[in-house]
Amino acid sequence: MLFRLQIVHVGTLAFVLWLGAWSVGAQTEPPLVFILAGQSNMVGQGVTAELTADQLITPPNVTYLMETGETGLFDRVRFGPEVSLVPRLAQAWPDRELIFVKHAVGGTSLLAWAPEWDAARAELTRNVEVGPLYTQLIAILDRHELRGDAEIGAVFWMQGESDARYPEVAAEYFNNLTTLIAAFRDDLQNTELLFVMGRANPSPERYTELPVVQRAQQRTGDELAAVRLIDTEGLSKREDGVHYDTAGLLELGRRFAAALAAEIHSP
Repeated sequence: MLFRLQIVHVGTLAFVLWLGAWSVGAQTEPPLVFILAGQSNMVGQGVTAELTADQLITPPNVTYLMETGETGLFDRVRFGPEVSLVPRLAQAWPDRELIFVKHAVGGTSLLAWAPEWDAARAELTRNVEVGPLYTQLIAILDRHELRGDAEIGAVFWMQGESDARYPEVAAEYFNNLTTLIAAFRDDLQNTELLFVMGRANPSPERYTELPVVQRAQQRTGDELAAVRLIDTEGLSKREDGVHYDTAGLLELGRRFAAALAAEIHSP
């Protein structure tokens, strides 16, 4: 597949918008699936009422699936990074059916997302009640027949704040994260599946193990192929110092999209 680049400036950020050169048979390609997962900043605290009319338009080639049953980007009064991410990917693949599967639960550590979930360990971060989140996500893909009949384009991941509150759990973050990435690649049958993650950056006063988690995230990005770590510095937040506000989430989505573009066009 051939691509050409077009540079589009979004505020102060130079966003790389990539457009495919499509063959006549492109319409026969299977759906392209993107997974959005993590904790509260992936769930999102953006205020839907603060969006413009243009931002409230769902591209015609997009299907959106959320674990709670919503099938529209704007079924909720709050939103996450998908609102600015989805239109950019829809522009990049205008002749392709895109499916976005979002499964995110606030306050969850990697123990809640462990592929080999253990209730006692999940309880270390008070996550036992949410159940095995990774298994739930794979079940969503299977329920919609997206593992065998579709192409998985990337996993977008925003998580790490909860782990930064527990010294024992933070110390395991690198091992737990790389185990999760390996499980995605194994279960989705793609050893080079792109994993794009945002750097956790809540207030360090409350999240005392944040440097440990951030070092683990950086190490993962440095040591694993096809892993992109997104810089989240400068993203505006709500008063709690943890959750991104409307503007912050819109910028996060743009940075996710730019990271995907950079990976596609890296030498």
